[in-house]
Amino acid sequence: MVAGLIHTCTIQRRYTKQKFTHTGGTGTPVAGQTITGGTSHKTAVIDQVFSGYLVMKNLSGTFTLGETITIGTSPTPGYTFSATLSAMADYKDPTNDPKVNYYWRDDQVAVPCRFYNPKGSTRVTSSGEHTFTLPRVQLDGSVTIAEVTYQIVSTITGLSGTFKILKTNPRYTFGTVPDQYEPDIEVVS
Repeated sequence: MVAGLIHTCTIQRRYTKQKFTHTGGTGTPVAGQTITGGTSHKTAVIDQVFSGYLVMKNLSGTFTLGETITIGTSPTPGYTFSATLSAMADYKDPTNDPKVNYYWRDDQVAVPCRFYNPKGSTRVTSSGEHTFTLPRVQLDGSVTIAEVTYQIVSTITGLSGTFKILKTNPRYTFGTVPDQYEPDIEVVS
């Protein structure tokens, strides 16, 4: 581990929401409820409900086509929703807004890190030009990060926020494995 990593953060990973098409549905599913696969025993959380399909997130694994998906328990108090899973696919929002097609989930927690220049800064050069320096964070080389698919979350007082990774910037001392990362980050609005 890199010395001087005085903070901790959470690294989240981006996942694509799934469209679960179903047939023979009984009951009324509600966003936020958990469904369970009768054969696979996998679970997922309902994000949105539409006629004939559900938009799902937080999948615990791969569901099996043709299996019964349910909400609740049987026999007591009984299923509040039951249907047959007929198709699964990556969800594509009809408005083509890519932000609603995915969700973020904690991937690595209590990660040693060190934030510096957390809000970014502007500097005026001697010629009067304004330059902006992005926020930065230092991470141990054992973490998994990448642009687009990972983001960093900090709850440290004065350094709290969610940060998009713009560039990973691996740092090497010896060999081909990075000792640390110093990603360029940007506050997510």
